[in-house]
Amino acid sequence: MKSIFRKSIDKFIIEEIASILQNHSIPYEIIDNEKDFDPSFISNPGKIEYQILISRDDFDIADQLISDYFTHEVTIPEGYYLLEYSDEELMEIILKKDEWNEFDYQAAKNILQNRGKVISQEEIVMMNKKRLETLQDGYENPKEVESYIITGYIFAVIGCLVSLLWGMLIFVSYAIALAIIKLKKQLPNGERVYYFNEKDRKHGKRILVLSILFTVFWLAIYIIKES
Repeated sequence: MKSIFRKSIDKFIIEEIASILQNHSIPYEIIDNEKDFDPSFISNPGKIEYQILISRDDFDIADQLISDYFTHEVTIPEGYYLLEYSDEELMEIILKKDEWNEFDYQAAKNILQNRGKVISQEEIVMMNKKRLETLQDGYENPKEVESYIITGYIFAVIGCLVSLLWGMLIFVSYAIALAIIKLKKQLPNGERVYYFNEKDRKHGKRILVLSILFTVFWLAIYIIKES
């Protein structure tokens, strides 16, 4: 099974990575979302994303090949926007490598090096490890997750009652519960893990149980009143 190895709004970068993989006989697949172009994207072409998929078993060697290639191939143009970034902002790019394309990642390292701030390979390894741990165990927007769970509890209790006015609302808490329990995300190393941590998945199970109980409860009240 293939996992997303790289994604970018820059088609050229994806094709360049594909060329490197092909030269080293690493099987890959390109997902070209331009084929599914939505006319509503016309004012925002940045929404068109290209992805390259490979086997998770090939991630480590492919990472090294891509790193070696861009280390030698990156030449930063005069006036390139990253030259205006502070050291802290450039370090943020290196820490969150998965959110940037290969060129910008390597350019950030080169700019820091030109400023006399050399990052060792050991530091890179530690930063990548820290990033994986953060993505695996934490949330980018914990407040949104908290609000999502609270919404699930609210609809578990009153969803069936309110659905008497609009029937679709009965499914909201069930959908939230199943998403919290089942939803997964992919880490930069290709591993797929649960999006919600174990504590929050327990909330999802409670929301599902409450949804069932209150669905039965409100339906019973409704039937009794109608009889």
